[in-house]
Amino acid sequence: MQIGFEAKRLFLNDRGLGNYARNLLYGLTKYYPENFYHLYSPNVSNKLVDQRLLNLENVVVHQPDGYINKLTSSTWRSVRLGKIASKNKLDIFHGLSQELPKDIRKSGAKSIVTIHDMIFLRHPEFYKPIDRWIYFNKVRFAVHNADHIVAISNQTKNDLVETFQLSEDRISVIYQSCNEVFYSKRTVDELEIVRNKWSLPDNFLLYVGALNENKNVMVILEALAQLKGRMDLPLVVIGHGDSYKKKLIEFASKHQLSGQLLFASEIDNPTPRELSSFYQLASVFIFPSFYEGFGIPILEARFSGTPVIASNSSCLQETGEDDATYFDPNKAEELANLLLDPTQLKKTTIGEGSQFRLKNSTNKYMENYQN
Repeated sequence: MQIGFEAKRLFLNDRGLGNYARNLLYGLTKYYPENFYHLYSPNVSNKLVDQRLLNLENVVVHQPDGYINKLTSSTWRSVRLGKIASKNKLDIFHGLSQELPKDIRKSGAKSIVTIHDMIFLRHPEFYKPIDRWIYFNKVRFAVHNADHIVAISNQTKNDLVETFQLSEDRISVIYQSCNEVFYSKRTVDELEIVRNKWSLPDNFLLYVGALNENKNVMVILEALAQLKGRMDLPLVVIGHGDSYKKKLIEFASKHQLSGQLLFASEIDNPTPRELSSFYQLASVFIFPSFYEGFGIPILEARFSGTPVIASNSSCLQETGEDDATYFDPNKAEELANLLLDPTQLKKTTIGEGSQFRLKNSTNKYMENYQN
């Protein structure tokens, strides 16, 4: 098969959407090398994508020809990509990040779109009105013009059915996997290198993800403030977001927590292999978001064998299953009580047959393509 992907975020996004796209491509090229994979992106960077993957004979990168400004780049990707892709005689065109080009019908291919979340509708307070309008219209066009829809959780599927009155049989729920580096234990030497590079304490709490209001990292500091003098574990944060980070720093300073707050990304952004060491060194991983489409850091922590505390909101109980411990993201005292009593926390082993394994997730995508 000839399979095409709108791949801008695969190359340029270092968060959830980009990780999703890169893991999917890696799984497809590993387990289904007989197909050809076409990546369409106005900009290409090797910073996030393994160059060995791009050098495969069955992976083809397509970019605009010649000089192109930002406006024309957006038009190439959002308005003209269907016609451009038609030259490659695709069997499938897959929009990986909640949108399809306006001329998708001109591609001549069956189309699939992945919808990750509807946070902009469920929590509009976290978005500017213009951004909400743009996101809504992109999703609305995509779900009404795709031949099939993939939702990355049942929560997202239910949101789509409710918002757009879609037939449930048009939507497949396929859970994400994560980089397979998280499946294996790091050596003592690897762990020590990471500990020394980032000056990590012997025991610490860990948060991985973006820094914004929805991610709700503040509730961790609020819990630590309540525990001051009884349990003074440091919090290591891996992620970016200047405005929200400033709020965290101000709160920590006000409550004498500055010595317990370490922003690891200020030192360096860990590679996936280094990140797996962070998880394996951590005492507890905490993911306190108000709303998510999936919550891939929970999966990374579970594969790493790290106890997980997550909020009981949206889809996170789908991702954490029975192996995580949950709390109300609005109640710091609940989180504080869990941290005080580690006997409530669980370690997990994700078996070979799990739907979260990359091979099994990739198989489900290929079934969709073939159907």
